[in-house]
Amino acid sequence: MGESKSGPAAGVVLAAGRTRVWVERDALHWRRGRTTVVAPGTLIRRVEVDGRSLTVSVSEDTRAEVTLTVRHRNRDMVAALGAEIEAIIGDAGPSGNRPQLRRLSARVWPLRVAAGLRDRVLHGSPRWRRALWYVLLGLPLAVWLPGDDLLGVFAWLSLPAGVALLRLWVRMAEVDTWWLLRRRGVTVRARFAPDPDSEAVNNCVVHFRTLDGQEVTAHPSLRGHRDEIRYDPQDPQRVLAPTRVAWLGVALAAFMVTGIWGVALCAPAVLWLIELLPF
Repeated sequence: MGESKSGPAAGVVLAAGRTRVWVERDALHWRRGRTTVVAPGTLIRRVEVDGRSLTVSVSEDTRAEVTLTVRHRNRDMVAALGAEIEAIIGDAGPSGNRPQLRRLSARVWPLRVAAGLRDRVLHGSPRWRRALWYVLLGLPLAVWLPGDDLLGVFAWLSLPAGVALLRLWVRMAEVDTWWLLRRRGVTVRARFAPDPDSEAVNNCVVHFRTLDGQEVTAHPSLRGHRDEIRYDPQDPQRVLAPTRVAWLGVALAAFMVTGIWGVALCAPAVLWLIELLPF
């Protein structure tokens, strides 16, 4: 069974059992189990293709050679990989610039997962850090604090899903845009027109001029009942058209789809906090 790599270093990947062989960046990569041997082309001495068998001789130094052999059921793939390996064989050049044979050992599965989690926490987005603190501190607090332990654990489990659903409702109903533009938005006269790129009758675009004279064309979610819009000075493409009850209807419909479930999943956390308060 073989695969093909994509990208600038595309080539044949020979997979046979726990062995995988491919060429990348003028070097031969020979993986067997958790150990990968990386041999630059200048260290490869011979390549022999015999039907379904591929043998590569690699020289670690002037006295010793390492022989790597793999068999594959597809003769054409073996021949193609052999040609790729022959293409990277080159002159070793001066002894001072001689590259080294590298052996890389992959971590076992639990350690690899732990290392990946550590990299995400240290170098990833802030959400990973918040999630880690929530897992490390949330569960002990839910268990050790006085009160109903079962309610505390259930609140700890349901709170992230509840917050996520409430955030989804905010995005669906554009509550965040509405609140933001109520605080810092600028109201200007605008001209509504049908959206030429949309087949829907109700979709429209709005043309307006900002305070600094910039002509802007934006796509509001709803058409207003007045020839006015409110736009964000920091992002003129974010606009809000004033409506009477249409926006409330959209917000209510979105709340019935997602928001109500978010409230239900956040309720155990509220009840647990009320139980902890001294009365």
